Amino acid sequence: MPDCADKELRTRFILPFATLAANRLKDFTKNMELAAILCLAESSREKGESHILKKTGEKLVFITEAYYPIWLIPYNGATLVFDGLGITSHTLYYDTIPDIKIFDKNIQENQKTTEAYSGTLARNTDYFKNFTGREEETIEGLITTPNLIKDFMTYLPQMKETQRPLTTKAVLTPTIGDHEIQASIEQLSNLRKRINEDIENIDASMKLLNTTTVEVTEAIREEIRKTQEKYDKQIKNTKPRITRKILQIQNKHHRKIIRTSKRFKKRLQRLHKNQVRLQKTLRRLITEAKRCETRIKFSRRRKKKQTETQWTLKLKRIKKKLPTLHKEIEDTIKRMQNVETAQKFELAQQKTECDTHIEAANKTIRDLQASKEAEITMKRQEITTLEHTTSDITNQMHEIAKTKKVTLEEFDTITLPRRKQSCALVYMPFYLVRYETEDKKRYVVYPPSIVSDMGILTKMKGALGAAKMKALLQSRSKAITTFLNQLVALIGKNPMLEKEVTEAGIQDSLLLAKQLRIDVKRGLKELENENWISKSELQTLSKLLYIYS
Repeated sequence: MPDCADKELRTRFILPFATLAANRLKDFTKNMELAAILCLAESSREKGESHILKKTGEKLVFITEAYYPIWLIPYNGATLVFDGLGITSHTLYYDTIPDIKIFDKNIQENQKTTEAYSGTLARNTDYFKNFTGREEETIEGLITTPNLIKDFMTYLPQMKETQRPLTTKAVLTPTIGDHEIQASIEQLSNLRKRINEDIENIDASMKLLNTTTVEVTEAIREEIRKTQEKYDKQIKNTKPRITRKILQIQNKHHRKIIRTSKRFKKRLQRLHKNQVRLQKTLRRLITEAKRCETRIKFSRRRKKKQTETQWTLKLKRIKKKLPTLHKEIEDTIKRMQNVETAQKFELAQQKTECDTHIEAANKTIRDLQASKEAEITMKRQEITTLEHTTSDITNQMHEIAKTKKVTLEEFDTITLPRRKQSCALVYMPFYLVRYETEDKKRYVVYPPSIVSDMGILTKMKGALGAAKMKALLQSRSKAITTFLNQLVALIGKNPMLEKEVTEAGIQDSLLLAKQLRIDVKRGLKELENENWISKSELQTLSKLLYIYS
């Protein structure tokens, strides 16, 4: 970093207090500026009240133009803005990440076996889920308020370098110098370096994790290939023996079927033969019965009683045999059906027995296939689990790295675009007013302002000078006003600063310095010429200058 302290006198820049608004075409002189501040200061002074309340009015102790020191420090291609009085500070947070070295060591030491590696990932599933802690780095004097930085971006281009000593102005001495800024830059650089190292280490660890998981899963896939080859070979070697055994079972079953079929065929043949015999007998008896009936009719016509009786008795004997014969035929049919059912049942049993024996013979191959599928499924599940767990861990690491990158990007939001190659001390003007009563003192700050034109106010004849002055001088930035108002609180807390401000303020007060009073009078006349103040207000303010002189 450049040695800012040694170059302080050669690198001083001054910002303007008043900037013309777009609608103002007339010049705004320094004398008018001083006079306008006097008007505002006097209008803000608390006036005395009635004798009954016994409250005395405030006295104007001094009105002085002061310069607030701001450091512009080149850093990493941009510009940091430092509060020269150190009122402001900025706290950066560093989130501590889990120990990556321990994680990487566990990965490397346990990658030799799938079981050890799986166990390591399972134990570290939530290793990167959260940060392990948070550290704070307070950068004294660093200005980072977004609105203030934004307003400085439009204000700083108006600064002009000065070589002349700043006289008739209360120049506040910077309390933050080269040493403090150097320490702050080192803080920022170290923090930025740590964050970059964290991001690099996380990226490297993610690559190690992903690479190791790919290697382990490839090893498992190789195991799957070898498992397939092993079982396929066992099945191939076992299959011929099983095939021969199944063929033997099938041949034995075939022979058994043949024997069973022959046995039942013989029984069916006997029953069928008996059935044929019974059917022939039935047909014969039916024919004989019909013949008997014919003879009976013939004998009846011839009136041969004896012959009729003989044929009638014979018919009765035939008819007596028919029911028995019918029953024998039905029984034979039932027995044939039973034999056929028994044949089907026994053949079905034999087939079931054959299938059972074949199933038992195939059990060895089925067991080998089941073992193969079980081992391969288990190994594929190991791959899925490893890849899923790795994805979960890398997602957590990615989120941590993403958070770190966001933190790193915040460094860009606290800087301005680079304006100078070396550091510069910029003085920002403002007016400081001190009021006093017997029992208290009060400070008021008037920040850098935008100078407007009269506009419609020229028609407002009854408007007071104070109201017109507020319309004439409008704060250029709410953020800058808030920033400068911190000085009031600091003066009340820091007796040394108050002493410095009071001495400089009295010495360079526009109420007390002869040349400044002359300038103010001229300014008041210019304000009257532009109708910002009335003649009576001019006389009152001129009298005030005389009183304070």
